[in-house]
Amino acid sequence: MENFQLSMFFNYRGILAVSEFYREYDALFSALDLTAFPCANTGRGRPGYSPRAMLRAFIVKHRQALKTVPDLIKFLDTQPMLTQMCGFAAGALPDESQFYRFLSDTPNSKLQHLHLEANQKLVDKEVVKLDQFVADSKPVKAATRHNNPKNPSRSRDKNKNIRRNPDATLGYYSYVEKSDGTKRTEFFWGYRTHVIVSKEGICLVELTLPNNMRDADVVKRLIRKLKKLYRPKKGAIFLADAAYDERSVYDLIVAKLKAQPFIRLNPRATQKPKTLGQHGRPLCDAGLEMSFCGNSDVGQRKRLKYRCPLKTKAGRQELGDKLPATCPTANPHFTEGAGYGCTKYLDVTDDPRHRLDRSSPLFQKKIKERQTVEQYFSRLGDREAEHTTHYSLRAVKNQMTIAHLTSSLVALAAVQLGRPESIRCYKTFAKAG
Repeated sequence: MENFQLSMFFNYRGILAVSEFYREYDALFSALDLTAFPCANTGRGRPGYSPRAMLRAFIVKHRQALKTVPDLIKFLDTQPMLTQMCGFAAGALPDESQFYRFLSDTPNSKLQHLHLEANQKLVDKEVVKLDQFVADSKPVKAATRHNNPKNPSRSRDKNKNIRRNPDATLGYYSYVEKSDGTKRTEFFWGYRTHVIVSKEGICLVELTLPNNMRDADVVKRLIRKLKKLYRPKKGAIFLADAAYDERSVYDLIVAKLKAQPFIRLNPRATQKPKTLGQHGRPLCDAGLEMSFCGNSDVGQRKRLKYRCPLKTKAGRQELGDKLPATCPTANPHFTEGAGYGCTKYLDVTDDPRHRLDRSSPLFQKKIKERQTVEQYFSRLGDREAEHTTHYSLRAVKNQMTIAHLTSSLVALAAVQLGRPESIRCYKTFAKAG
């Protein structure tokens, strides 16, 4: 940590020895390498406030769960020693507009780099093992009246750009009601923060994007980023819920990470099981065994196509005396249009998604370990959704990156204090004894 010119009234080392509160922030700020951030404005004009001090102040805001920047300023005003530990001169806190400007003007890549540096130290110290990963996302509600459930005119038009939040989009999250245990869907305007965490509960890579981005699409970006930044070893485990149950995600996990995917099955993306006849072909709605009609391949997906037996020569020969005059169920495909008859397909694709045995004891054991990411989100902030008081997408991205950075700094500070068992102890990692 930098050697700040603390007031002569502060016995700094003496206070750290008796105060867990200040010991926490001393450890957090010592774990933060801010050489890439200037101490002050080096261009034309007044020096302004130190970007390093602003970032430390936002770490305080997240650690103390302060909802707004004015709340942060009030809190720092009551903690003169902490204010100077951040890097501000005594009695000279910035106006709230300076804090907002820092979030809006700072490139997110600079904060992402700090996050990577902290994580890499944890990897180098072998506190974080790159042998199991968990992917998930969490809602981030935008600051808008359209998220107020008591607002009778709240908009649910997904094609609308809401005022002052041009990048916020309409989406949903589900949660279980406490009263009767039923699941209710809530819609909100905002964003989602997407993460891949290690089995130790450390966020390795993250992205905050508008809420209309699909989880399965975003996780592919995160997987490529994870591979590029950390180069995990072959054979790692990759856990995810049903939102990521797409063939392209499995293929990328296997091909890019050389990892084993353990992903819950999404029933909506799964065909209903078909009843087969004595020759192993699907039965139509009338109970007739259908005729094979060739392969139907789309990309890497391989399917066998079957057609109404009344419309094929082989089918009519096979039925013989049992051949009905017309479709027993009066299926419109039998007479309408080209009169091709109904069709069915059997998916015979041999890929990681189909090979995964979700009934195996190993799958059941591993998928329970997905709770690591849920515990991480619980430590990060509010249970159901994060909230933001900012309006630009860059400011929201920076807010969430600082939140993820703070969690990694807690782990790194705990290690540096000789307490590696406390890397997830968000509130007590610096406790003495």
